[in-house]
Amino acid sequence: MFNKPIVVVCCVLAGFCLSQLFSDRATPEAQAMTAHGTDKKTMVTVPLEAGMEAVVTLDHQTGDMTGYVLDRLNGQFFIQYRYNVNADFPPTHGGYLMATGLVDFRSFQGNDRLASGVVYVSEESSGQVVAYGLPWNTQLRASNAQPQRFEFISLDKAQTRFTQLR
Repeated sequence: MFNKPIVVVCCVLAGFCLSQLFSDRATPEAQAMTAHGTDKKTMVTVPLEAGMEAVVTLDHQTGDMTGYVLDRLNGQFFIQYRYNVNADFPPTHGGYLMATGLVDFRSFQGNDRLASGVVYVSEESSGQVVAYGLPWNTQLRASNAQPQRFEFISLDKAQTRFTQLR
């Protein structure tokens, strides 16, 4: 009644089609961010979009925050971000802490928007934390993109210490 080789081939094809249909849902994409620092400098990686990231350093002595993006076609840095965070904190200078996160900025549309990664900088003496965005234009990942310079964008400040220090 049933031809066994045909049934086996049909089952294998059906299994393959189902695995392809659900493969994107079964394996979520992992995004890893790294951070390392000393009392003088901190370095983190920040995702920009799928397959693109920036490396960002914060010099604790000068307050200079600098980021670079590698061109995935030639392996050279082609975007630079700069900003001095000292202006965002009170003059009582303590040490800095830096971390990164992911945000889905839905209100930014088109090519001129912010990257999906955010840099958070906190200053120890004041207890303030500031979120910084990275301007990101999807056209920048084109193979013939010229080196460009941008500034980090200070998005918002928050207070993390509510007790007065003596």
